[in-house]
Amino acid sequence: MTYPPAYGPAHSYAPAPRRRRRGVKRTVFGALGLVANAVGLVVMPIVAALIGSAMVIAGNTEMTPLDPSGDTFQASSWSMYTIAAPADDHGTTSCEIEGADISVSPSEAQDVSVGSVDGEPYYDLYDVQVYGDQEVSVTCTGTEAIALWDAGMGGILVSLGIGVLLPVVLGLIALVMTIWGIIALVRSA
Repeated sequence: MTYPPAYGPAHSYAPAPRRRRRGVKRTVFGALGLVANAVGLVVMPIVAALIGSAMVIAGNTEMTPLDPSGDTFQASSWSMYTIAAPADDHGTTSCEIEGADISVSPSEAQDVSVGSVDGEPYYDLYDVQVYGDQEVSVTCTGTEAIALWDAGMGGILVSLGIGVLLPVVLGLIALVMTIWGIIALVRSA
């Protein structure tokens, strides 16, 4: 009978555990984030424009009556303004709008009521954009009443933040996460 030698282990050593691959999760989630961000850069500006428009319209429907024979209002460069007239006078009204540095254009949405004065709906005639705080004068003919609507810029700023800045920031985070994951994968190989 032969006996095993009395020295050395009675059993063989277990294989060394496999080295853990680091960075797989970061790479996968970063790549998924980049794909989602590519979709978000297309979809989010559309969604944000709808949200911003709803905020502008719902947030401020108050109109300020102006004297059509000649009136002024204090304008800020952080707002957009609309000159509106009642439905009865809408087709016959023409206005002269003057200011130091302004842009006046006939409204494209003339059949949309932007608000009301004393329960009577007013419809958009002119859109006014000012460049710098100033006093703007308005003189109109062909109507008994006009009104001013201050659209503000809150909705536009929210729209810009949600629609453009948010996807860009999230895309940068996803890109950093992907690069960090790839570096960790290469180092752990």
